Amino acid sequence: MQKYLTDSTAAYPGGISPGHRLFKVPAGSYAGRVALLLQSSSSAIKLTWADYPYATWSAPSTVINDAADYPFDALMDNDGNIFLAYTLGADNNLVMRKLSFSAGNWSTGSLLTIYNGDDNYFPSLCREETGRLWAGWSRLSGGQYYINAKYSDDWGINWVGGAAGAGDTLSSGANAACVKLVVMADYVYAVYSHGGTKIYYRRKQFSAGSWESESEIFTGSNLDENTDIAPSDDNRLGVVWDDGEIKFREFDGSNWGGVIVVDSNGGEFPQVKYVENVPYLVYISAAGNGQNNLVYSCRDRGSFSTPEIIDKSKTGLARVICYNHSSAGFEDLTSAASDSTPGDVYHSESSAIFKEVGDSLYLGLTEKFHYLKVVLGTAGVGGNINWQYFDGNEWVGFAPTGGSWPFDETEKGLLLWEDIFSVPDDWQKNSVDRCELFWIKITVTTTFTTGPVGTRLTTIPDIEAIVLMER
Repeated sequence: MQKYLTDSTAAYPGGISPGHRLFKVPAGSYAGRVALLLQSSSSAIKLTWADYPYATWSAPSTVINDAADYPFDALMDNDGNIFLAYTLGADNNLVMRKLSFSAGNWSTGSLLTIYNGDDNYFPSLCREETGRLWAGWSRLSGGQYYINAKYSDDWGINWVGGAAGAGDTLSSGANAACVKLVVMADYVYAVYSHGGTKIYYRRKQFSAGSWESESEIFTGSNLDENTDIAPSDDNRLGVVWDDGEIKFREFDGSNWGGVIVVDSNGGEFPQVKYVENVPYLVYISAAGNGQNNLVYSCRDRGSFSTPEIIDKSKTGLARVICYNHSSAGFEDLTSAASDSTPGDVYHSESSAIFKEVGDSLYLGLTEKFHYLKVVLGTAGVGGNINWQYFDGNEWVGFAPTGGSWPFDETEKGLLLWEDIFSVPDDWQKNSVDRCELFWIKITVTTTFTTGPVGTRLTTIPDIEAIVLMER
């Protein structure tokens, strides 16, 4: 289910796919409380939380107000404290703050500097079982990006080499580079995209003094910061990326398996998590007209499953029906509304979706929905409409949260209600033209001089980023 939290003007409101931003308190009186970090503006990072069943969230509160407009990363310890690494807005230093958890709330601690040289971006945090905290990041020096990593043995108060030390440089310079660190077995792994054409890894045994040599995972094109990795409980390392196709590769600690094409159509923001040692890939899949589906695939039977949409209420509509008042005729335009053929959604009597008083458009789905995406070939002119849902006895009028839009723009993403939790409890299925669904009815109340003509109507939102739970 979707829940509206806040707006954001940040360049990376959802961060990047390898980032950690969503956590569950693991133990204690507040076990199960979920905390979400998000960048709400160019300098502010906010925190909001919720308890089970996660329908009600706290008002987002500012925990960082001096960040640069770049992605951050975070880590939660066993006591619910959050350690947040980010680029400092004043000078692009790499810094960290501890958000201490006490009595159900998080409070922001003092500024701790990881590295105060060069410009530093895209941090990644991980922690050894011994308590050693690692930070990896992309360091810009002399016009080239390098992957660096360093550690702290006191939760970030002091870092090896001091604030002036860059730690270990893991890569050569390139025009772009981004890393994610994870712990698996008794190694710290660094997996990083490099120059847009390579994905490499290096690892360091906890007790060893140096990192193993760089090894190549993949060579291709269009490889960027949205490359994710995750370990399994049985010590396998999964890597997912998008280079026009969603691809996956797995390491068993000694050998790499082959590259697997999971989705030849590609995607955005791929992320991987293991559940009971089964790899699940979650990513954004383009659905046309700027719309994106959230999909997943898992390998629970030897091979990856066909990608499926996660939220069935964010799909093409089950039925799109136009009703012409003068002829009392219904016409099913579901097929036309599901594709992107220009101007093919209209009633044959009026050559429009609706035009005269009493004409109606019915939009139906098997589940309740709160969002509507409309693409028109011809925008409506001069008319007015009302919006209704069925409460089990009659059609009930409502004002969409996004405004009572009279189909007068060629493209519109419209919030019917703020989120799925705001949808009326009394909305019931009913039968329209012999189809039993949850229906929205839109009826003309003032005649249009030009009736709108449709191209595509769906409930698919404009998803741009996703976050998976870390605990």
